[in-house]
Amino acid sequence: MTQNKAAPQNSVETYTIYATSNKYNRPPPPSTVALHGMDLIGAPIDIRNHRFFHPPPSHLMSTTTDLIDKLKSSLAEALELYPPVAGIVEVNEKGEFYIAMNAENRLGTPFLVEIKDTPYVGDSETLSPRLDMLLPPSSSALAVKLTQFSCGT
Repeated sequence: MTQNKAAPQNSVETYTIYATSNKYNRPPPPSTVALHGMDLIGAPIDIRNHRFFHPPPSHLMSTTTDLIDKLKSSLAEALELYPPVAGIVEVNEKGEFYIAMNAENRLGTPFLVEIKDTPYVGDSETLSPRLDMLLPPSSSALAVKLTQFSCGT
């Protein structure tokens, strides 16, 4: 006799991921990186980059929590290797834009995990983590969202 499992309810958990602390013995990054005028051509945009994967075999990852923890630790390592991605875009008193990477500007990278009680049926804008297209000043330059559908995708 099998028991009916209740379908999981939609839920969203938010984490803040920080770069690993010198795991790769790299010199500290500069506190700022100036942006060239070419970096600023066009309006700021939200780049939506969707990637879809089937869950790994159970002998490689036993639970969804294991997978999420692995993705969070991988992101932390990537942020150490690419410090500008972990910074925030600022503008100085002269109107010059730069990426601030000093300690007080390391806000962490938002990492959202959404569990949906519906199967994946196709790509849509509802997969995006943000409602607004432009970030307010002094926001993290990167946000990551992981969505797990009831079908396992």
